Amino acid sequence: MKYYKRLPLQHMSNCRDLGGYPSKFGSVTNFGVFLRSEAPVNLDAYEIDFLKSYGVTKSLDFRGDADLSLFPSSLDTDGIEYIRLPMFGRADAMGFDDNADDPSVNFTGWGKSYIQWIECFKGWVRDVFKELASTEGICHFNCNAGKDRTGIVSAFVLALSGVEISDIAFDYCISRAMLKPRFAELSHQWGDYLKDDRGRLISNHPFLYTPRDAMYQLFKYINSKYVNVENYLYSCGVSEKEAYIIRNKMLNR
Repeated sequence: MKYYKRLPLQHMSNCRDLGGYPSKFGSVTNFGVFLRSEAPVNLDAYEIDFLKSYGVTKSLDFRGDADLSLFPSSLDTDGIEYIRLPMFGRADAMGFDDNADDPSVNFTGWGKSYIQWIECFKGWVRDVFKELASTEGICHFNCNAGKDRTGIVSAFVLALSGVEISDIAFDYCISRAMLKPRFAELSHQWGDYLKDDRGRLISNHPFLYTPRDAMYQLFKYINSKYVNVENYLYSCGVSEKEAYIIRNKMLNR
């Protein structure tokens, strides 16, 4: 089987395999286990068949009702187990307001946002990792842009697999470059707060960034409070067996 770091798909510029990163356990993360991407919207038949041939058997969609009603997933199709796992709007997010007309007004940086999310949405993290562990074949997962919710899940999978923070941050940061051709299109999903008074995309809007420091800030917090990602996942309800299965998928054949 031929594997790709970034999959050659016309309608998904940020679809990437988590294989190919060196691990502290003395190996390299396997290709053909997990795929991360932006929303798989308007894929043509060739692209869907390509993903099935690549080995995708399950697709986890982290978007909520509003996005799905406007932009349904092309991977909700025969031959792929499609599972909705929205992060926002969950009952375990006590005190979390994600309904502001312009969420960028109170935005204080991605690092702080991610820290808030991983504490507010522990039930979501548990559910996601249970699905990752139970997948036979390749598990694909996405949010809107494939950089924030998807970036957190990818970072935790890589950390669990013994990948160093520098490589985790690299995998996170590259999303901005991969998504640049699609920013104008994605702005229709994200809202008018990404546009100036002439309706043009604000190219330097902080919501479009994937800054290296955000990932370092997140992991500094996790290491300070939980010692490591494993302990954080256990605090969410992920079992030691599930964590082992995911690590084993990523490092052993």
